[in-house]
Amino acid sequence: MRSTSALALAIFASAGCKVADKQAVAPDAGADAGSGSDGGAPSTTIDQAPDMFSRSGQVTFRFSSDDPGATFECRIDREAAQPCRSPYVRTLPDGTHSFSVRAINAAGNGDDTPAERVWTIDTVAPDTTLTNGPPAADNSVMAQFSFRSNEMDVAFDCSVDNAGYLPCTSGASFGPLGDGPHSFAVRARDRAGNVDPSPAVYAWSVDTRTPDTQIIDGPSGASASTSATFTFYSPDAGGGATFQCALDGAAFAACTSPKSYSGLGESMHTFAVRVRDAVGNFDPTPANRSWTVDLTPPTTTIVDGPSGVMPVASASVTFTSNEAGSTFACSLDGAPFAPCMSPFAATGLAQGAHSFAVRATDAAGHTDPTPATRSWTVDTVAPDITITAGPGTGSTSGPRVVWSFTVSDGTVVCSLDGGGFAACTSPVASNLPAGAHQFAVRATDAAGNATTVSRAWTVACSAPDATGAAGLLHLDDTGQTLTNAVAGGAPATLGDTAMPEPGDPTPLAAARFGGGLAFTAANGDHVAWPVALPAMSTLTIELWARPSAPAGARDVFVSGDGRVALRVAAASPSAVRFTISIAEGAGGQTRSVTSADAAAGAWHHVLASLAPPALRLWVDGVRTEVSTVTLVAPPPLDTVRLGGAAAGAYDGALDEVWLAQTAITSDDAALVRYCPL
Repeated sequence: MRSTSALALAIFASAGCKVADKQAVAPDAGADAGSGSDGGAPSTTIDQAPDMFSRSGQVTFRFSSDDPGATFECRIDREAAQPCRSPYVRTLPDGTHSFSVRAINAAGNGDDTPAERVWTIDTVAPDTTLTNGPPAADNSVMAQFSFRSNEMDVAFDCSVDNAGYLPCTSGASFGPLGDGPHSFAVRARDRAGNVDPSPAVYAWSVDTRTPDTQIIDGPSGASASTSATFTFYSPDAGGGATFQCALDGAAFAACTSPKSYSGLGESMHTFAVRVRDAVGNFDPTPANRSWTVDLTPPTTTIVDGPSGVMPVASASVTFTSNEAGSTFACSLDGAPFAPCMSPFAATGLAQGAHSFAVRATDAAGHTDPTPATRSWTVDTVAPDITITAGPGTGSTSGPRVVWSFTVSDGTVVCSLDGGGFAACTSPVASNLPAGAHQFAVRATDAAGNATTVSRAWTVACSAPDATGAAGLLHLDDTGQTLTNAVAGGAPATLGDTAMPEPGDPTPLAAARFGGGLAFTAANGDHVAWPVALPAMSTLTIELWARPSAPAGARDVFVSGDGRVALRVAAASPSAVRFTISIAEGAGGQTRSVTSADAAAGAWHHVLASLAPPALRLWVDGVRTEVSTVTLVAPPPLDTVRLGGAAAGAYDGALDEVWLAQTAITSDDAALVRYCPL
């Protein structure tokens, strides 16, 4: 198996897990509130999950909610949450993983505390290495073996002379053994259940005809002391036996048990001792012991773990030490340090800030005086969104729609009619064509939790009414006379008289709203309207126009004295521009405002208003204006001509001509009248 010297912090929950500290939060007052913090949010439970350590890369999760109609969102590791169903099956690589699942009810309220699971996938078997054993020819009836694995926190099984494998630990002694050949095998077994398929093996023989030496006591492994004392004896040398000792490969010299050394340096050391019996026979295989003087504390390093704002209430922290064989103690959120092993996972964490600390203790007993730390914030609660103004779901509105909303936190994007989401701020306003529409607002917080709230409604558009008007021609008539919808208002006529003339516009059965009129420039088609209104310094002209694009400026709406003129001119073969002009009066100037390009041959909403010093023009909801009008005298509106003559003759169609002697001055008031196609 791959070498694993790192450790992951964990507090493990059972397969049927649920975050324990869920707290209901009062819902927003708005009817369209959407958030995971709704008190009516569903709960989520994981019913089946992989073991804490798994040998399979394919994982299956089964989960449920107390709301049988709930849908679910699943998240693996730091991936974005995605809609999912139970059972949820994934294939993942080796390593520590987290899974969270959140139930969402029909109202869009999500579980603030998703059910979570943290586990480790380990599909690779460990390797086992023998580090010490008896000499190939030994005279001791006891055999001591040391071994290790490339993985931390494994268990070992040992076999002597091909007997069955039994649990064992490194440094253990086996025996007593008889004279003759022997064999030893050891294999590592990790916590996922993977077993080394190729155990480490060793063969040696025992011959007890020469005296044997055995070390009874003394340091081994790592030691924090610069002194060492060894106790030893021979079980079979008999009376008159003596001993010889050697340190770090020096020559053997006479010694007695116990043998002490002091002033040892910080490094590895080896002690050897052999017995000599009364007749001069030496132990051919001296007993030896190796150890390391370690005076330096280890350094602890966090390799991976949560940081910043996390959208899950679980955490996996991976760490290591610069000294092999170190043990670790961990502290979560300031709790006392407690032993921890690799890999553990912390689940069920509360919302808010968390901290983690880990310190290594080496084999000599030194503890890292500066634990490694990591801080992060758990946030599994999606933002609150409340639409505070706008059409209600299932309602009908006019073409001008303004949505206002409040968002508790996060980045906000909006979508209209299923289009892409784009950044937005409240309020959001649009003019929409008649028909079905949907508005959605989504907030995503720093942890990636998202809430989406939407409304679906219908826009209805209609012709303007006579409210506030001094004159209104719907142009739905089929005769020579055009009715003025304002009570008592003067009607208009096709051409100049009530009799048919060559310059009469042609009725249209289907214009912008109902009927309308088609004007042919070649015929000089026009409408005479003796509207008989007194001179006023404020006015509003509104109409729908579908112009062609012949060259030159063409009269659309002109007062009898020509001081008020709405014209259209070709900007290109396929585009036109509208202009409203006001002559200030004797000695004054003519002030004009021109629109941006508009498509020729298409219907356009045109609204012009005068409120000195401002002259404004809205075409399809887009305003242009000047603020330089100084009237010498207010313009009279005794008569109005729709369509021009000769070079100024209009070519196109008109509908819904609305005239007022008050000024529309704000975008809101103008746009509420505009229904795009």
